[in-house]
Amino acid sequence: MEFFFELPIWIWFIIVIAAFFSAVLHGATGMLGGILMTAILSQIIGIKQAVPVMTCALVFSHASRTFLYWKNTDRKIVARILLFGFPTLILGAYIFSYLDPKFIALVFVIFLILSFPVKYWARRNNIKTSIKVLSGASMVWGLLAGNVVGPGFFLAPFLLGTGMSRLTFVGTMATITLLMNIVKLVVFSSTEIMSYPLFTLGIVIGLISIPANWLGKSILNKITDTRHLLVIDIFTVLIIVNFIYLAI
Repeated sequence: MEFFFELPIWIWFIIVIAAFFSAVLHGATGMLGGILMTAILSQIIGIKQAVPVMTCALVFSHASRTFLYWKNTDRKIVARILLFGFPTLILGAYIFSYLDPKFIALVFVIFLILSFPVKYWARRNNIKTSIKVLSGASMVWGLLAGNVVGPGFFLAPFLLGTGMSRLTFVGTMATITLLMNIVKLVVFSSTEIMSYPLFTLGIVIGLISIPANWLGKSILNKITDTRHLLVIDIFTVLIIVNFIYLAI
């Protein structure tokens, strides 16, 4: 992967701008930024390389977001999700290391498309999440988390079903995904898909995301819940188109 250090300046410029913008978006929505940056990187270095890069970058991004929203975080829910989700997360991460890049892109497409009916079903039915339902959803989330960036799309309706506000949602999701990405990084580091150049690129993107998260938080404090959901839906559609292109 030595070619990372030989990328043209304009490519690095795109990466830096995209990293900052996607982190602002992530800070303002609690999700979406990581998968948007994965979609952009996939066009530059390939999806098989983009996922471990973003796993590393999101450790930094979620760490800063966890700090920003620590007072809003529901730690009891974090503990339950990690208790039931970590075993399947480790399994999913090892499975990912053996998958074909085009198949990975297809998994992203299916995952994102299915996120729509899940979200709208939850909204229409005003879903109420019990402890048992949350535990079961955490196991499915863990398996998804090992293979894709942005598994919060699946987990979000179940978190919101507990009755938490959007600020508590962002803080709780940040803590969950921080620990999730640390585990994934350890797993990927034990396989051949993580290299020094990928790790370095991930650190660069992660550091750029830290100041962007502060800006994202100020935006989140000003937008309504309706606009928050609308922004997520619009960008989800654009990202689906990107991964369909990679799959075919």
